[in-house]
Amino acid sequence: MRIRTIIGTLVSLMLCTPTWAQQTLPVKQVVAPPSDIVSGVVKLPDPAELGETSRTLLLEIDPEQADENGLVDLAFPFVTGNERARVVFLSAKPNAWVGDIRSIDARTRHVIRVRTDAPIEQPGVSIVREPLPWGDPGRTYPAVLLPSNQREFTIRVQMNEPVGGYILIDQATDRSLYTYIKQRRTLVGQPITLASSLSDASQITALTVKVRSPDGAREIINAHPGDRELSFTPTQSGAHAVQVIAEYTNADNRPVVLSTQHLIQVESPTMPLGAARAKARGNHIELVFDRAESNDRTILAAEVWGRSDAGMIPVCWLARVCDAERSLLLDPQRITDAGVDHTSLELRQVRLHDVDSMVPTQIIDRIPIRIDAAMAELDNARDPIRVQYEGTSGSQRGALPGGHRLLLVHGYCSGGNPFTTSHFSGDIAVFHDPEVSRSHDAFALEMMAQASPMKSFGVAAHSQGAMAALHLYTFYFSGLDWARGDRLIQSVGAPYQGTALAGNAAVLGDVFGFGCGENPDMTYAGSANWLSLIPTASRQQVWYYTTSFEDRPFLYDYCNIITDLLLDDPDDGVIERSAGQLPGANNMGHVEDWCHTTGMRDPAQCTDASRNATINARARR
Repeated sequence: MRIRTIIGTLVSLMLCTPTWAQQTLPVKQVVAPPSDIVSGVVKLPDPAELGETSRTLLLEIDPEQADENGLVDLAFPFVTGNERARVVFLSAKPNAWVGDIRSIDARTRHVIRVRTDAPIEQPGVSIVREPLPWGDPGRTYPAVLLPSNQREFTIRVQMNEPVGGYILIDQATDRSLYTYIKQRRTLVGQPITLASSLSDASQITALTVKVRSPDGAREIINAHPGDRELSFTPTQSGAHAVQVIAEYTNADNRPVVLSTQHLIQVESPTMPLGAARAKARGNHIELVFDRAESNDRTILAAEVWGRSDAGMIPVCWLARVCDAERSLLLDPQRITDAGVDHTSLELRQVRLHDVDSMVPTQIIDRIPIRIDAAMAELDNARDPIRVQYEGTSGSQRGALPGGHRLLLVHGYCSGGNPFTTSHFSGDIAVFHDPEVSRSHDAFALEMMAQASPMKSFGVAAHSQGAMAALHLYTFYFSGLDWARGDRLIQSVGAPYQGTALAGNAAVLGDVFGFGCGENPDMTYAGSANWLSLIPTASRQQVWYYTTSFEDRPFLYDYCNIITDLLLDDPDDGVIERSAGQLPGANNMGHVEDWCHTTGMRDPAQCTDASRNATINARARR
């Protein structure tokens, strides 16, 4: 690893968390080459690519819908496709409901009746009980699987207790609903628009949006006939649970209803960055923006462009965690290497992200910069700084006590270490932060704190722990920078591109609670915002594995039957294989017969002895 050190002290920021209170935070200046700009690695993606796809309906059931006998009768029929329809009854209290489904056999017109509290007597019908993966594993919910030869069914709920909940319905429909958030910046007081469409571009006949604000207030918005977009204007910051419900007419002129569920993080607007003022700082040029009104930490990022004989070309990309003092550091050698005229420099796609939610609070297309005076002052400057260059760093740790270890890191809301510890040998340590929801940044800083006694460490991470480790390596100096060996960060089941469960769990959380709390970093949009700040050089330090359920011929297979209705196959019960990919990193392959965690149909992925042995043998320490 090449380490370039500029004489002087390490720039630091104050961290406002109990673990690091009154201590300084070792922040890196992150630099990426022009190729990361050209390839789009450090660009914000198109919001239209970050939507939710659904072939199901999540239908809320309110106790007030019940008659005097506690019966809720959804009298309208649900029309099925050519595959098995599935219905999950999610009551707020265990055994508070009895689900009742009546289905008509398409060939014989024989009526099939299924009750979730009675033995199954009809062929082709089954009931499976599964927990929600973020809930109490001992609390299960009945899922009814109907035969594939059905064409319509009706649903009734008998309430033994007057409690609410949801029914999750998969009608095996021939179309899917796709909804995305049109705005990159989701801010207080600014409209947020959700755009919906069907997979075959057919007409949506009715569209509704339900919004639950952080304070619990609810809003229902109905679209005008023919509209495919609906907007709401948030009045407070925080996590908003949003459901979009769309109706269309199928080929038999029968209505079909689908829904998508979203977790939308809303931030308050930040003080404008203003102009970029250049000054000499050591051997570098510091690009200083207007000071913020508060010490809230943000991530500042920008592309640097300049004019060459071929026209305007990218010079480099810069990013850095900032507090009230907002600035970036530019190495003049980058300008020389790019062969551009320094008087033509400008910043493009200047972004300010909330450090926890990753929501961009400011996006500025272009800011011109003049560095003439700063270039002239470089030789006389006396304010040096240590700088991060494309994944390398400097932070002397050799004199510290402690070992060179492999740190086993769990994920979001975990009850403890998911790895089978006996599969690992040598100097290992176990990260312990159970049943907590943290942003990638807060998770990374907790990891830094727990690893601080170590001289160096590599990481074996499960789920969100991998994103936290990659975030730590990218933005902060730590023992990761001094690890030696083969693979720095190895992960299993990490949702690098998000998971649909983040939005679905947020909507369900109104009744069930949401594990340890909402986590906008793990939505599709939140993950994309975060990934746009992770350069290729950092990604190359990750080796990742994905898994899914065993796919047996002619059988309906899954890890968790509830989440299987909310995810695209193949999945591990929490993340889809497609969303577990980290472009630019080292893909170690996909295997079946392993699920995300315990309590699912196949064994938990972190208990694979063969994979764990490989991770242990190849890990840096």
